[in-house]
Amino acid sequence: MIIDLQVNQGQCTWPELWSVAHAADRAGYNTLWIADHLAGSVMNAPSMPECFATLGALAAVTRNIGLGSLVVNAGLRDPAIVANAAATVQEISGGRFILGLGAGASPSSSFAAELNAIDADIPATMEQRHGRLEYVLDVLDAMWSNSRDEKFATFPLPQDSIPRILGVNSVALATLAGERCDGVNIRASHERRGEILRAAQESAGNREFMVSVWDWFDESLLDETSDARKQLASEGVNRLILLMRGAPDAARIEDHPVL
Repeated sequence: MIIDLQVNQGQCTWPELWSVAHAADRAGYNTLWIADHLAGSVMNAPSMPECFATLGALAAVTRNIGLGSLVVNAGLRDPAIVANAAATVQEISGGRFILGLGAGASPSSSFAAELNAIDADIPATMEQRHGRLEYVLDVLDAMWSNSRDEKFATFPLPQDSIPRILGVNSVALATLAGERCDGVNIRASHERRGEILRAAQESAGNREFMVSVWDWFDESLLDETSDARKQLASEGVNRLILLMRGAPDAARIEDHPVL
């Protein structure tokens, strides 16, 4: 099982994030993931550095560790901007980027506060939010195709294919992940985790597919013989993303390497 690290970039300075990235690399974590938000308040942070700018900076100062977004809100940017930003990070990183995407918060979610603050449009229904996400996937497909329309001739084209993973909370979105993406992600404590992950796997068929969950950073989860790890493996999970609460601790990360 691949073990990754996620941090809340709003709760640390750039020098601290630099240190964390290098500590995670030395400790054997496969990929470092960061969030995509506008306001620190929705992530219990004093501020929130922009996702792609931060990933580009991390790509420039690291050499081995993978980098990922968990997850880019489909409603925050024009899809063409997402395509160009992701292709740019992929180029700077030398092919180490994974694009995590999500449908975005509902109008009643606590995460909607940052969007309400800028008068952003939040689709009222889940179906509408899923439709917007599908449109983003359509644009990525069109702009990144090797046989793309001539009108995209001078737009950035990733030389290394960018894997796409969907953060999901429903069977419908998990099915979409299996049909159109390279992976799925759900929180480990989700009450319907097994059902939702099965839907993604069945939709993906026999092709290579990332079945991932995120959980809070806990040293016990690094032990592949633990009951929690065995249960995840039995459900087909092949990637575990550990999210460190609060300010990320480089020393703690290095003290608990991936075995």
